[in-house]
Amino acid sequence: MRYLCTILLLAIISSCKNTGCTEFGTENYDPEAVINDGSCILVRDKFLGTFQVDSDCFSDTYLRSITPTDNEFMVTISNLADTLGNVEARVYAENITIEPQLLQPFLIVEGAGIYTGDDRISISYKVRDSRSGTTVTYDCFEWCTKL
Repeated sequence: MRYLCTILLLAIISSCKNTGCTEFGTENYDPEAVINDGSCILVRDKFLGTFQVDSDCFSDTYLRSITPTDNEFMVTISNLADTLGNVEARVYAENITIEPQLLQPFLIVEGAGIYTGDDRISISYKVRDSRSGTTVTYDCFEWCTKL
């Protein structure tokens, strides 16, 4: 009888355990979960993909890709300003931050953006161009829509 009660008690306790995402800082973190079921979605995942870019610095739309890095809180943004190349950006919650980066000699970029939902990201950035000997700053705003 004691053996049967022990098995019954263990069955009840194990059935009460909540499964879900136990990784704090993910999109679907479940503070009630005891067992990680492998369903965790990294915050950066909503920023990944191929995007059509509409920019206030350029008259034509163009494409960009945002890809993951080895760091789960970082992404690589390709084709910044249609020609500047790749930059690294940090993601947190709905925000993306481009820390100041030297892209070419005398060409520095920095900026920030937000995931606005509906697979859209807005990014605002500055480019400081000192290639001519005088620093010229360009302020750009872009809507990126996932394809």
